[in-house]
Amino acid sequence: MASRTYKIFATLAFTGAFATQAAEPTRLTVAPKTFSPIVVNTLPNATCVLHAEGQSDPEHTMKVFAGEDGTVRFQVRPSAESDKTAVFALDCTAGATTATFPLELNASYSPTAEMPTLSERFNSEEFRLPASNGSVRPALSEADALRLSPADLASAGYPKRPDAEQSPEAFAKWLKAVTNPSTFIPARLSPHAEVTHRLSRTTANYETTSNWSGFELRGGAGSYVAVNGQWNVPNVTYETNHHTYSAYWIGLDGDGTNDLVQAGTEQEITDITLFFGIRFDFTSYYAWTEFLPQQGVEQVISNFPVSPGDEIICTVSMGGNFFLPELSGPDGIFNIENVTKRIYTSIATPKGSTSVGGSEAEWIMERPTVNNALPDLADYSYTYMYEAMALSAKTYNWVDYDAANYQQIFMYNGNDLLSGAYADGTSTILFFWFGSH
Repeated sequence: MASRTYKIFATLAFTGAFATQAAEPTRLTVAPKTFSPIVVNTLPNATCVLHAEGQSDPEHTMKVFAGEDGTVRFQVRPSAESDKTAVFALDCTAGATTATFPLELNASYSPTAEMPTLSERFNSEEFRLPASNGSVRPALSEADALRLSPADLASAGYPKRPDAEQSPEAFAKWLKAVTNPSTFIPARLSPHAEVTHRLSRTTANYETTSNWSGFELRGGAGSYVAVNGQWNVPNVTYETNHHTYSAYWIGLDGDGTNDLVQAGTEQEITDITLFFGIRFDFTSYYAWTEFLPQQGVEQVISNFPVSPGDEIICTVSMGGNFFLPELSGPDGIFNIENVTKRIYTSIATPKGSTSVGGSEAEWIMERPTVNNALPDLADYSYTYMYEAMALSAKTYNWVDYDAANYQQIFMYNGNDLLSGAYADGTSTILFFWFGSH
């Protein structure tokens, strides 16, 4: 099929006029019946809506975010092989500029020179990493990793060291992280205007909610100043004719309180069916933070790529000077490391007038609130969260998620169980998916 030329209409803020530019489509071959990564260069710091050409049904569109280099990343799975080219579009907005970027996909096992695979097109790794500030955290020797004190590790930007005997899986992930160099990525936050992560209860039963499942460590005011977790980004699968979401996160407060300091990864999947009968499932995986009430929606870290299966280490805390954990500190601190891609970031969000009580610590699988309603829960099958621990604000000792006064939470839609969480040994939680709706 010959390549077509499309027009981009960009609004020029300084003139109020319209400029027309020719744009070649991104043209790729993707294998049927398996997920393939997609990279499209759009506008720097853009918010984009992906849809089939000529279609705009919100249930079958997906929002994705670009970093400073304009790159958006997502995945696609065609349901079958086809000799026809599927045509999609990304409608992108960055400030006063809007543009459309076409995407043509050939569902085939045989790429061509005109429609190569992504790796052939870019001749690089699956997802090109974003620009950094040049700061690389050096690899530690295994001896130094074991010798350095917790304070020395924290001051040098290394994550919390797990106990090798109590948490062997968590320790192995941590050792992999610190014995390899890792690049610091200055975070670019993009508000996801439709999505938030507030607790929704339909009854007074603390063991059930409409949108959270997991464990909550409960104490009085001033109990916890930081929370920690490790996980692999869950791989989600398609639910017929539904746009589904799952958010995997750790946080402080939010149950019966106005403040909620949280960070995690989100998994989203929808389908866009073309007229020739081939279904294309699209997924988006990303890291995010949110600090309620001053941030009413989640903040996507648009330049911090994550893929299904990536190993994540995350710590959320309140910070004072030099990022020392302190409930009275001025900022919520979010430290997220992608061990697989060897990148990490740290974000400080001012708390403003919010009073963070530190009465709760949480480890949660959620169906987030989207457009003020609860969507279906993306099928994540099952997943583990390791090193699920909270830092006592009084003793500065780390305690497990199932210490005294913990609450086990199950997610229900009416009488239907959607997601549950179960103790699986010291500092490890097993999450299990039961249904989407």
